[in-house]
Amino acid sequence: MSSRPLIAAIGAIDAEGIAGTAGVRFAWTADTSVPGTGRTFRAVFGRSDETFRRLDATSRALVLAAEAAGITQLLPAARREQTALIVETSLGCLDADLQFAQSLGAEMPDAPMFPYTLPSTCLGEVALRHGLRGPTVCLSIGPGDQGSAFAEAARLLAAGEVDAAVCGSVEVLTRSVPGAEAACTAVIALLVAPSLGLPAVAPWPAAGGDPFAALRALLRA
Repeated sequence: MSSRPLIAAIGAIDAEGIAGTAGVRFAWTADTSVPGTGRTFRAVFGRSDETFRRLDATSRALVLAAEAAGITQLLPAARREQTALIVETSLGCLDADLQFAQSLGAEMPDAPMFPYTLPSTCLGEVALRHGLRGPTVCLSIGPGDQGSAFAEAARLLAAGEVDAAVCGSVEVLTRSVPGAEAACTAVIALLVAPSLGLPAVAPWPAAGGDPFAALRALLRA
């Protein structure tokens, strides 16, 4: 493919709330902490998700960001079966790891949390909800590697391996621990080939910075 991919959708969650190019604007209230409760999905999107309340915090953040982007409304089911999903994270599943490890000292381990002690589980939750069956990659990044998932998605599109890719970044830690500060951000971007005929919702991020931070800031502007 000779031309650059287009950014067809963006969704994000942070300390302020949830925003997306699908028209979502939701601010956290005093009694609802980021990334929400079991009732948050219905409160934001007006419909229920029966499995949302069982999700760990990292999966909740990524699922909310993906929903705010409106992926399902933009891509038909047949197209989503070939759509790649690539997400980067530096914290990975640390939040779930800590919660599960803490439960090992209790009378009953937190068995429902165990599946989320894999960093790729949050990607699976997004893929299941949107029917994404293309290549799925979870990237563990270090300092200065922000934007790796965006670059990989663009590479897949440029090589013609896919014509749509959902890429993102998720960093969630519900409480500070030695060596890591509390955080909660998730950004999802849908990159598509121009041949799909979808309009661009944002300009291509400038080289050298964190594209996900730039796209999140764009939603907040």
